[in-house]
Amino acid sequence: MLNVLVADDDILECQVIRLLLEKERPMVKEVYYARSGNAALEIAKTKKPQIAFVDVQMPGMNGVELTAKLKQIDPQMEITMISAYDDSDYILNAMKTGASYYLLKPARPQEILAVFDKLLKSIPSIVDLRNRDCIKEFAEKVLLGDREAAFHLLENIWQQLEQAAAGDIEILRSRSQELAITLLHFITDRHHSPDVLLMFRNNLIRGMSSAQSPADIKAQLNEMVENSIRLLDQYAADAGHELISRAQKFIQDNLHKNISIEDVAKHIHLSIFYFSRLFKEKTGVTYTEYLIELRLEKSKMLLLTTNDTVASIAKRVGYAETNSFSRLFKSRVGISPSQYRLSRGQVDC
Repeated sequence: MLNVLVADDDILECQVIRLLLEKERPMVKEVYYARSGNAALEIAKTKKPQIAFVDVQMPGMNGVELTAKLKQIDPQMEITMISAYDDSDYILNAMKTGASYYLLKPARPQEILAVFDKLLKSIPSIVDLRNRDCIKEFAEKVLLGDREAAFHLLENIWQQLEQAAAGDIEILRSRSQELAITLLHFITDRHHSPDVLLMFRNNLIRGMSSAQSPADIKAQLNEMVENSIRLLDQYAADAGHELISRAQKFIQDNLHKNISIEDVAKHIHLSIFYFSRLFKEKTGVTYTEYLIELRLEKSKMLLLTTNDTVASIAKRVGYAETNSFSRLFKSRVGISPSQYRLSRGQVDC
């Protein structure tokens, strides 16, 4: 979880950045703002922000001076200067004192977010957590609804978190919050809007903040996994019929291709596990069985309504090998494609 400092005597500018980051970047725990350099320094000393947005012109202490002092408090703090004036001298001085980027007012939301993301990559704790294979595997198991595997991986990750915290509950709390938000990002990327993530995140932060012991924090993580899996189940149930209708249309439109279950699941933004389970629940048959039957029905129609060769029809329903198509057709229908056509008055060309 991240703390962000915005130092600007323009209160509206502060509020814009705060609301933008809280909505669009859920790893942000708190955005603090100050209307003077001295107030910003006090916040930096007590709240320990990892990222700061600093206005060049403020009463009492300008942004360049403030940047230098912030770097004295925390050399690892990532700082961006903001100003209404495109002044090359100020930009040069800002960079010399430790600012990483310079934004001109009024900065567009996408510019603020782009700079924030660049700053984020320079913070080791966040980068490490998001890139670790074990975290990605853990998130995938939650997305698949595999409770046993998810909790097994969570236990391994928890041991690493405890070891890294070395008895400091605040470090343990912070790292656990980072883990939770990383998981929620995976879920949101696949299934939900940022608004859903924001609500989920706020509830999680409140729970973590009230935790008084490592056991309390661990309980919050366990609850997070259960709630995440439940949320995914509910999402699949609520959107089930619409999703399967979209899947069926995609299958019909691409019947001539070698479409896999992975292709269809990806098209409707579900994991293979959830799509497979949902498809069987809503249609009564497996994806493979449905695809075979659909191809057979279309091939029957083509055999009776066109003069296309069996080889051509096989390709039109997704079979590159005519022999494979003919064997499947005979095993399901009882006669070969040519015999089926002849039995209904057509001649194979």
